[in-house]
Amino acid sequence: MSNVKTRRDAIKMSLGVLVGLPAVSALNACTQCSKPAADAPASAPNAAATEAAATEAAPASAPAADAAGSAASTGGDTAGLIAETDPLATGLNYKHDKANVPANLQVEKNGVAFAEQSCSNCMFFKAESGDVGACQVIPTGKVKARGWCSSWSKKA
Repeated sequence: MSNVKTRRDAIKMSLGVLVGLPAVSALNACTQCSKPAADAPASAPNAAATEAAATEAAPASAPAADAAGSAASTGGDTAGLIAETDPLATGLNYKHDKANVPANLQVEKNGVAFAEQSCSNCMFFKAESGDVGACQVIPTGKVKARGWCSSWSKKA
């Protein structure tokens, strides 16, 4: 991969292999995202391009902006809390409160009924302060102890 010059090129290569030509074409069509800031037009960019640029510029370990906003309004315990809308959290069906988990996901795992499953008794959770802790599966932000995701595994 010595010919890869940018992260965008690496993504194009990966998508080309995994998804096929349509995905690569879609990335090539995104000229707004690939221009340096100095070359960007003076007019206001659309919201999707702005969000993509902000995501690309942010470090991988930074929590989502709306998570920080909700943390400030709910108290210090939730600082750095991952947003349920974060792509990683969405992919794992993460919910801050397991009461909000869709019924089709409320299944027994490892011999433990769904009613007894939560982040607080998952093998990937490490309590930190209050009802918030770190998760090995969701390293980009904190999770709530009363939360749940589809990666839940019984603590040994």
